[in-house]
Amino acid sequence: MSRQNLIARVPKEKKSSRDSILSRRIAPAFWIAMIVVMVCTFLPVAVLAVAEPDGVRSVDGLVKHFYEDTKHVFSSPLRWGQSDFVRLTTLSVSAFAIMLADEDLQDRVQRERTQTSDRISRWTDRYSKRVINLSIGALYLSGLVCDDPKLKHTALLCLESVALAEGITKGLKHVVGRSRPYGEKGAFNFDPMRFPPPPYSLSFPSGHATSAFAFSSVVAAQYRSWPVRLISYSFAVTVSLARVNNNAHFLSDVFFGSVVGMAVGRCLVQFHRSDQRDDWYVLPTNHAGRIGAGISVWLR
Repeated sequence: MSRQNLIARVPKEKKSSRDSILSRRIAPAFWIAMIVVMVCTFLPVAVLAVAEPDGVRSVDGLVKHFYEDTKHVFSSPLRWGQSDFVRLTTLSVSAFAIMLADEDLQDRVQRERTQTSDRISRWTDRYSKRVINLSIGALYLSGLVCDDPKLKHTALLCLESVALAEGITKGLKHVVGRSRPYGEKGAFNFDPMRFPPPPYSLSFPSGHATSAFAFSSVVAAQYRSWPVRLISYSFAVTVSLARVNNNAHFLSDVFFGSVVGMAVGRCLVQFHRSDQRDDWYVLPTNHAGRIGAGISVWLR
């Protein structure tokens, strides 16, 4: 081997040795972080089977709980009243109006992107779903440590809300088959029910927006203080707008995804509130042949 080749190889060997030392130092921290993430992610599924709220005290109880909630969510349109259909019509018209302006709005967003918006959007794209999973695990762990049934119940509702909302969204994605903005095929290019779908497809609705609002709507409904609501919905809005900034979705995609997530979350919360006894209610009375009414108060 020539002297010149030997000299050229020395730095590579040193660099390789340095990388090996660095990787040995990083490896323990990496695996510790992975263990923490896995524990917080799967903790709700593993321990909610013995949770106290709603009688979920066994695996059978957990399965029944999920079954009843899933049935309630998917059958909820059968119980809609006039106001619900008016709300649905209003949201549908709004989504279509946004869709008409999607291309112009998308062009404007892409022209006004900044380094700050790109940095925030990259972070939310990469970590938003992990933050949701970790938060669900943290909610349940906090309820376990503090012996707070409401925290544990909120974790369960968040887990169900995200799972059900994402299932609905994934189904809609394949049924609609809308092209993504980066596919450059326009806002009204649809390729439904194709398996496997094209790489530029599955834009409508946004899965990230769905998950973020499914989680945030439950937390905001369970804890109604304005700081909790502000933080929860700020997180969801940031995640949603980041997808538009990254040219992964049109604005109507994230709008409809947020509607799906919020609808599922609020539906579950209202369902479990209806399971609880009212604080007060009126009862008919009959005393010595005299018919009247009495008020019964439930103290918790």
